[in-house]
Amino acid sequence: MPETTTTAMRLPAQAVQAALDALEDTVAIVDGHGVIVAVNAAWTQFMVDNGGQPDSCGVGSNYLGICDKAQGPSSEEGPLVAQGLRDVLGGHRPRFSLEYPCHSPTEQRWYRVQIRPFTADGAAYATVLHEDVTERRLTEIRSGDLDQEVAQGVRQQTAGLRQENSELDAFIGAVSHDLQAPVRHLKGFLSVLRQRAAPRLIDDDRRLLDVLDASATRLGSMIQELLSLSRASHGAMRIRPVSLTDVVRRAWANMSPETQGRSIDWIEGALPTVTGDPELLRLAFENLLSNAIKYTAGRTAARVEIGARDEGGSWVVFVQDDGVGFDPRYTHRLFGAFQRLHDQKEFQGVGMGLVNVKRIIERHGGEVWAEGHPGDGATFYLRFPKSYDFQNVNPMPSRRESR
Repeated sequence: MPETTTTAMRLPAQAVQAALDALEDTVAIVDGHGVIVAVNAAWTQFMVDNGGQPDSCGVGSNYLGICDKAQGPSSEEGPLVAQGLRDVLGGHRPRFSLEYPCHSPTEQRWYRVQIRPFTADGAAYATVLHEDVTERRLTEIRSGDLDQEVAQGVRQQTAGLRQENSELDAFIGAVSHDLQAPVRHLKGFLSVLRQRAAPRLIDDDRRLLDVLDASATRLGSMIQELLSLSRASHGAMRIRPVSLTDVVRRAWANMSPETQGRSIDWIEGALPTVTGDPELLRLAFENLLSNAIKYTAGRTAARVEIGARDEGGSWVVFVQDDGVGFDPRYTHRLFGAFQRLHDQKEFQGVGMGLVNVKRIIERHGGEVWAEGHPGDGATFYLRFPKSYDFQNVNPMPSRRESR
């Protein structure tokens, strides 16, 4: 094969300058003596904006001298940068970097200088780049200054949010309870209308009545789910040591109507004993297991597994299935009220089960998250802290209960 050679292309000076000018950061090139031999447009603009002159800060001036004699906000860092540049040009270090303040009379600013060497025609050169890091430094400063204030504010906001959530949940519970009667009336009158008008109904009329009936049924289901959420949020918790093995086995036994005629490989790993309310935890696991059964319905032989791992200060319990899974882009919607990631025609439900799970686990001081991919099943994780103060988890009674 013919030998391949690589020939370095020498770009015209105008092309090199255009490349430098395309950079937003300020850039200069210095020779082995520290003399500036090229600058980009950002360097020139910064120099002009800050009262500099081309003969003192531009091409031809000595950057080492500029840094050694630096005054103002960066007077302490100037000599350090000069020494760093000398070390780089002398081959004593491969690069140099330093953050420094460069405040103006009207604003606070910080920059990060980066110096890197290169050679051309046997001569030593270095690029000097100044990157504006003001936004990051201001964020760090605000974060440090406000840590204590934020912590206090978070405590106050948390207390306020708990009260607001308690009142909102009480309102949801009261309204949901009051809506049950109108929905029952609606379904009853639809049934009466269907019977009385049967001889005169045409196919379109029957279709409309079917739609109304289905909508009333769905509304009734949504109201029942809201009531379940209210009970999960407001019911007084009966705290005690709870064997999750016993809870999960009860929940799985309660799923028997849904598993009839199904081939499901049920895998139960070792589960811990946690502190909590056994009935609320049973409800949480019933929702998770019901989801696993529902979304594996398309498989001839399905697989549902539950297990746990010890993470030191907490237990993480998982419920995994090999069902239809979900698009991970929409994971944030899983635990939202009435949020569904699958078509109602494929999988029935109103989208409240996981909301209940989230609320119950949070009342136990834990957290819930999920992982999944379309066609590859889903895994739901529940974190239970090994130590949690349950003194403030029983909310105030709802308006209806307080009468």
